Amino acid sequence: MIDSLTIALMLSAALLHASWHALIKSAANGIAAIAGMGLVATAVAAAVMPFVPFPPAAVWPVIAGSVCLHCGYKLALARSYSLGDLGQAFPLARGFVPLFAAGLAFLVMGELPKSGQVLGIAVVSGGLIWLSADSVRGGVDGRLFLAALVAGMTVAGYAVVDAYGTRLAGDWLSFTVWLVIVDSGSFFLLILAVQGRQLLDRLWIDRTRTLASGLLGIGSFGVFLWALSRSPVGPVAALRESSVLFAAIIGMVWYGEARSPHRLGAAAVIFAGLMIIAVLR
Repeated sequence: MIDSLTIALMLSAALLHASWHALIKSAANGIAAIAGMGLVATAVAAAVMPFVPFPPAAVWPVIAGSVCLHCGYKLALARSYSLGDLGQAFPLARGFVPLFAAGLAFLVMGELPKSGQVLGIAVVSGGLIWLSADSVRGGVDGRLFLAALVAGMTVAGYAVVDAYGTRLAGDWLSFTVWLVIVDSGSFFLLILAVQGRQLLDRLWIDRTRTLASGLLGIGSFGVFLWALSRSPVGPVAALRESSVLFAAIIGMVWYGEARSPHRLGAAAVIFAGLMIIAVLR
């Protein structure tokens, strides 16, 4: 069951999600920007850490698996944005996520969405795939397609792993805080080891962007894990991927990307799917 509060918060989180992606896309160094926003998220999580319980031992293998998937996602995302514009890379990366996530949730957790939710997920996925197809028609670098595919698969994977982790921990906030600290903190240290002083110099130059993207990112991710802890994975993933709608708008308004009829039609289909999830929940 997915309630009205979850729907409203997930749509708000989708806007935050699209906004930080737009900030990362406009950065000169995508990997550095993602590492920087992770540093901000780590600082926020560390401030909350004293107020949440330490996860049980059984939760740590789940966190370790999630960290691997998140790391793969970040690398694939940065690669995607170095090869294509926001209107291409984002829909390609997110198009299959709701279907993949719902399928994995059934296989791993035995979680089967209700018929109305299945219909909504299918409609949202159809709209996302339409957006992706519009990008493909415009000509897509094969490297971009591969990077976006990896990004989408890792998102679906970590959605299911994180859903399982929040429920196993019995405290979504504790799981979120420790996952962010381990994931974002280790990724920052990894990129720092590779880029060294160059990373710190870049983050100082882009400090406003880094702070904004980090706060937007942890806000969006926190709501996502809260929703996963209490609702089926498939509908939550579909609601999160409504961020593609906001990304398309941002891409057209902010970056001056093409305002094609296909993008507008796909946006209408995605909106219809979201309404089906909301009404037939």
